[in-house]
Amino acid sequence: MAILQEKSVNKMADLYNNGDSFLGFPTKHILAKGKEVELHTEEQEGKSFSERVDLLWQKCPRTYGHHDLMIAAFPFDQKDVATLFIPKEVMLEKPLTSTRYQEGNRLPLPNKVNFHPQPQEYMMMVEKAVARIKNAELKKVVLGRLMQIEFSKNVNIRYVLQNLLADNEDKFNFAVHLSDEKNTLIGSSPELLIKKEGGKVITNPLAGSRPRMANEEDDKRMAQELSCSEKDLYEHRLVVEAIERNLKPYCRTLTVPARPSVISTKTMWHLSTKIEGELYDEGVSSVQLAESIHPTPAICGTPAVEAFQLLNELEPYNRHYFTGMIGYSKRNGDGEWAISIRCAELSQRKMKLFAGAGIVAQSVPQEECDETAAKLKTMLSALGIE
Repeated sequence: MAILQEKSVNKMADLYNNGDSFLGFPTKHILAKGKEVELHTEEQEGKSFSERVDLLWQKCPRTYGHHDLMIAAFPFDQKDVATLFIPKEVMLEKPLTSTRYQEGNRLPLPNKVNFHPQPQEYMMMVEKAVARIKNAELKKVVLGRLMQIEFSKNVNIRYVLQNLLADNEDKFNFAVHLSDEKNTLIGSSPELLIKKEGGKVITNPLAGSRPRMANEEDDKRMAQELSCSEKDLYEHRLVVEAIERNLKPYCRTLTVPARPSVISTKTMWHLSTKIEGELYDEGVSSVQLAESIHPTPAICGTPAVEAFQLLNELEPYNRHYFTGMIGYSKRNGDGEWAISIRCAELSQRKMKLFAGAGIVAQSVPQEECDETAAKLKTMLSALGIE
């Protein structure tokens, strides 16, 4: 793997070409070109995420110093195939301000739009989930739906990526070329699953949401309403408690704020809790830590087994990469992983978007359906679709 000079370059996304992979995280931007080594489908069967990473490093024993890293998009369900590879060339830089593409570089218009399931069907799914929760079968489940768009011509990934970076510069932006497919997973996640550096670990779960409003007073009201909502605070607490329980065995200390804060994206307000820990063993990898809490109740539900079974029963599709984890790891195990939300799979003229909502006993079907529509706006805005 050749390492291009580490430098600060305006509009690093302009250097992105189809087939490349880009991570635009809050503290680091990574542009990867080519694949030195990757793990194919048959090599992944029956292996955990961390076992797959170990095998990848074994296939490429050479050492590249502190730039020695791998990039991966892991699926929601550990049984599914992942994309993981060591790049041939890597460019690293500190994040810089980006600007949206101008009218002269308009993205193509959509020819066909379809929802799967349709809104009425999704609300029926929510009703069924609420009934199961009230029957004490589980406490929470996250149910998603897909939006499928076919455009008039091929979509320029670089334009979409540039717009995501401009709209969400402090979030986890990505465009990763998927193995064994011609698709690119592209999006802007607000949610940090795990960051591990030396003996320190950070996770920042989000659960409980409201849409942003165009009017400033209405927008403030939404944020205030969210911060006081018993339903959303309960939903958030379920996520935090599960993560704390699963991380504790790895941590000498674990600091968990007593109450969540409210953070924003361009389109949403979220309840947020930043959890920080000091590890017993610096040798544990970021992927091992991520595995210990994935999938969190923020994207699956709780109890995990019952929630996983219910969403597989109700959702009429396989999520695959949606609500998985995306990021990078160095050979020493340090790394950073975001949850793959507010994203889409893009293949030339076709794009598939995903959005989900957390369902608890107090959930109202129409409100949950509206929440998924609001979450889709992150990608739709980057496509120039309002």
